Amino acid sequence: MPLLKSRVKQALRRVIHKPTLRLVFTVPVLLQLVGAVGLVGYLSFRNGQQAVQDLASQLRSEISARIRRELQGYFGDPHAINRLNASAFTYGDLDVVDARYGEHLLFQQMKIYPTIAFVYCGSAKGGEFFGILRSPETGQLQLSYGNAANNFFRDYYSLDVRGQRLHRLYQADRPFDSRQRPWYRAAVETERPTWTDVYIAFTTGLPNVTASLPVYDQWGRQLLGVCATDVVLPEEFRTFLTNLEVGDSGQAFVIDRQGHLISSSTDEPLMVGTGEDAQFLMAVDSENPLVRQSVQHLLQRYQRLQSIQTPEQWAFEVDGERQFLEVLPFNDPFGLDWLILVVVPESDFMAQIHANTRTTVILCLVALLLAMVIGILSTRWVTSPILQLNAAVKEIAAGHYNRLVSVDRPDEVGELAKSFNSMVLRLQHSFQRLETQRNAFARFFPREYLTFLNKASVTEIELGDHVSKEMAVMFSDIRYFTSLAEKMAPQETFDFINTYLQKISPEIRAYQGFVVKFIGDGMMAIFPKRVEDALDAGIAQFQRVREYNAQRQTTGDFAIEIGIGIHVGHLMLGMIGEHHRIQGDALSDTVNLAARLEGLTKFFGVSLLMSGQVLQQLQDPSRYLIRSLGQAIVRGRTEPIAIYEVLDAEAEAERHLKQQTLPQFEQGVAAYCDRNLTLAQACFQQVLAVHPGDRIAQLYLERTNRLLADGIPADWVGVWSFTQKR
Repeated sequence: MPLLKSRVKQALRRVIHKPTLRLVFTVPVLLQLVGAVGLVGYLSFRNGQQAVQDLASQLRSEISARIRRELQGYFGDPHAINRLNASAFTYGDLDVVDARYGEHLLFQQMKIYPTIAFVYCGSAKGGEFFGILRSPETGQLQLSYGNAANNFFRDYYSLDVRGQRLHRLYQADRPFDSRQRPWYRAAVETERPTWTDVYIAFTTGLPNVTASLPVYDQWGRQLLGVCATDVVLPEEFRTFLTNLEVGDSGQAFVIDRQGHLISSSTDEPLMVGTGEDAQFLMAVDSENPLVRQSVQHLLQRYQRLQSIQTPEQWAFEVDGERQFLEVLPFNDPFGLDWLILVVVPESDFMAQIHANTRTTVILCLVALLLAMVIGILSTRWVTSPILQLNAAVKEIAAGHYNRLVSVDRPDEVGELAKSFNSMVLRLQHSFQRLETQRNAFARFFPREYLTFLNKASVTEIELGDHVSKEMAVMFSDIRYFTSLAEKMAPQETFDFINTYLQKISPEIRAYQGFVVKFIGDGMMAIFPKRVEDALDAGIAQFQRVREYNAQRQTTGDFAIEIGIGIHVGHLMLGMIGEHHRIQGDALSDTVNLAARLEGLTKFFGVSLLMSGQVLQQLQDPSRYLIRSLGQAIVRGRTEPIAIYEVLDAEAEAERHLKQQTLPQFEQGVAAYCDRNLTLAQACFQQVLAVHPGDRIAQLYLERTNRLLADGIPADWVGVWSFTQKR
């Protein structure tokens, strides 16, 4: 008997201090038999709760749809108004620059759309402004314009019943440049119809949202300005939200993607501060707990409001009370992007159900209490760590390697959790090391090689892997770099090269190309998709160089010049070297010819040269200012190629002079090639009379004069021939 008692004590001690899953699940199974007593009451409650959830879901969806329709009514027309005004602006029916006529067109639009607060256009010429606004004090329509005539201090005029100006009312107390306003910048940056963020209006001091549209000339090349339409966030819409029946105490409100409270069914102010210091109230700072807690719940769930792209419904708790929440994105094709939120407390629907089920719960409470307490506590104690492990394993499988579990138990689950955490820490260390290595490889080995060579990883690359494809090739180089480097110490030269490459290299990637290799002060890049990408990248590089020179001149450093040559054709891109040292490179006659073109830029005194093959592949050559320089035979080739100068790469003054003399220059080149040297001489003299610094015109004139003096050789064909590398 004492021995049996000792063994029982030891078994109980093992169960208490080190329980097993088998023991944990055996006792609760026996206790679950008692649970059948409360099954009827539980099912009754759950069925009622499900019915309430379905009803609440339908109510939230209906209210959200009504709010969406109301918003579409307010914000559906401004872009149509902008298109009408842009057309009038383009064809001269609206005098935005001088403000002499056109106000009657805008006046009629304001009459037709009473919810519109302001219709106007701004000019790209000098920031001129011309528009019709609705006075926030009286509701009367007024003309407002600012231009050079009034030193851009906007004048305000009253209008008659036909929309014609009557009397000057007053003048603004500060100048106004429409090009600096958010609505103007938003349209110019996006180059399409767009909405601004909600802001405080310059004229009315009220919260506005503006639809804006860039306006171009009849050919779509030159920006004339921007037309825009203001919509004041109306108090009528807030009244509409207030009158919605959102349960007994529910709320409906609208926020933007930054969390600003656009409108709400509550009566709290939507703005904080006054005058120019006024700011929009953040929804998380709302005094209404439903509004505040709803947005906080969204941020906890999504981290960023921009992540919500589809209608969603959830339930969450505020002060222990369950709330039903629906979020409905509201957007349009022009950039308006808000969220409609409807939140309804569960208590608005569950009061009667709770009263009906209370009696049943009381009757079952005594019988179920013991079973529920033991079952819930034991099940939670057992399943909680298992669920944590399950969720963590799923996250690991999805690629999230920073998930640990906090399970401090002495049983098998606790041991499993410790092993799991140890595995995760080792995985984190391994993947961090792999990521560091991968990022390091990417700096020496462009990832574009993997795409071209159809490889999943750098480890699959082998010597000789290559692809043959037609691509545009660009060579760029700093002119006279050798003489520049003589004036600098080695470290200064090294720092200068790195700074210069950091300025221009990003433009290669910006236009879907990548750098094959850096060659001292130059580089070689390829553009596999379009020859336009190479031209646009080259033009952008010259702009970066001009900005860099302006920066250098402020510190007293010398300015630099670069030359760029572009050719297109088939080339071999792949891995060269030997088995212990390989690198990517591109090889073909196309590459050599692009390098020769870059060398010719110094001889001809031009910035950017391209071959005739590049011109042939341009889908729209009219996008660029191109000047034919004739034909040339470069070193290593026997056949001539057509070469062209891209004037867009030149500085504005140089480009203007070359564009001004373009007809005479091209006539001179054609006459030169046709052996009409007298006409060619006259044409090049005309070019140099306007632009004495045109290097290629000087070269042509010198050759023409020499041929006129010495006579034309029998085998002369009017082609430039270069026997040395330039």
